[in-house]
Amino acid sequence: MKKIVLLSSVIAAMLTVFTSCSKDPYSPPQPQPEKSAKEKYNEHFRTYIGGNVASNQDWGFGLASKATTRAEEEDTTHVVMAQKWNAEFDLPFMSTVQEYFPEGKKSKVEDWTSFEFLEKATFHNVRLIYTKTDAADEIGIYYYNPETGSPATAKKIKLIDNVQNGVADYYQYNWYTNIENWKNPSPNSGYSIWTGGAKRIRTKPFTVYMNGKYRFGYYVTNHTTGKTYYTDQNLNENGASGAALLGVEDVGGVTQTYVVALDDDGKDGFELMLAVAKMGRGGLYPDPGKMAPTPKPQGVRIIAEDLNVRDLNSDGIDDTDFDFNDIVLDVTIDNGKAKCVLQAAGATLKIRINGDDNLEVHKMFGVDQKVMVNTDAEKHGLNGKTLPAVPFELNGTFRSAADIKIEVFRQNGWIELFAPVGQAACKIAVPTDFEWPYERQSLKQKYPDFPRYAVNNDIEKWWENQNK
Repeated sequence: MKKIVLLSSVIAAMLTVFTSCSKDPYSPPQPQPEKSAKEKYNEHFRTYIGGNVASNQDWGFGLASKATTRAEEEDTTHVVMAQKWNAEFDLPFMSTVQEYFPEGKKSKVEDWTSFEFLEKATFHNVRLIYTKTDAADEIGIYYYNPETGSPATAKKIKLIDNVQNGVADYYQYNWYTNIENWKNPSPNSGYSIWTGGAKRIRTKPFTVYMNGKYRFGYYVTNHTTGKTYYTDQNLNENGASGAALLGVEDVGGVTQTYVVALDDDGKDGFELMLAVAKMGRGGLYPDPGKMAPTPKPQGVRIIAEDLNVRDLNSDGIDDTDFDFNDIVLDVTIDNGKAKCVLQAAGATLKIRINGDDNLEVHKMFGVDQKVMVNTDAEKHGLNGKTLPAVPFELNGTFRSAADIKIEVFRQNGWIELFAPVGQAACKIAVPTDFEWPYERQSLKQKYPDFPRYAVNNDIEKWWENQNK
């Protein structure tokens, strides 16, 4: 009887052990969540280059030099219109303008100067002092941070709209608050210092507050023709006219005042004039500077991987999926527009440009998704074709080639190809004469200096040393 009791105790104890286990010993091991394509790529890339990416490595896109602080990125530009007429723009000044620029004065091509101002302080005053035009014009200011932008990416503030000979729909009022109010000009808004029948408008000064590092200029939009003319002639359709700095300094009882002439039709004559004056904080005036002709835009070639790299072989042989020819795209940014040429598509996954399904690379070449184009695939026993490059343009405003979105379809969704500063990159910017690797030719096999460039960043033209 005691043996039976003992056996029962043993069985009970065994059952307790089995049932108290949190894991069924007979159940198969649970699969671990699949790593994302980005995680896998980052791991393989570091192994491929033999170390961590240099902290200042920007992969040819110039992103490191464009990094700014949050304070620099914050834009607090606003306009306040004075509630009273300002003596600095009164009769002595108007007489000076009359002397320098009499009514009916015609301009010649050589009179026009392309320029912008550098703010230097944190605000400046501007006012409209003359208008002689039958068109309905919009007048405003454009500005940008030269450290992170360009005239092509400038923001605008409209000051006056539908201004003609003595008539305007509205001026911008801000009355020392953040709420914009629009008010029709009163009958005494006109100013008739010049003789003749046409009315002249003068406005109370607009005080424009902006970052002291910003550049700014002025523009006029002719609502009749739809054309806009800027003080930076590089932005004008007709570079021979558009704006002129007609400087008036230390005369007429006014110190450090500049007269800006704006042309609204591309023909001879000054239709609109603005006065820019008033030193800001620190005793600094806006600093006008001539704008050099825009240099011819330099293009770059983007070479990219589609995140489809396999594990590196255990014997240390290069993973030849790192051939960086899954998409080869030439890009030239001109006045904010992107002119592109699709050179090659070595991927067998879908890759699209700018989020547009119609700009999927295989579709653009007119081939099936499994066909590799212009990577010599057919010479190496793979499914490939050699086809003409495909030129196209992108809509939008682009500061650099880094702004162009390139995506691959993986893991049931579109994933953007990346090139963050100091981290693994699946797209790289190189010169447009760069020779991309053929199919399954490792990038560092063709260009032995690439790992040194990626890890140490002590060599710039890593593509000059190459193996055929």
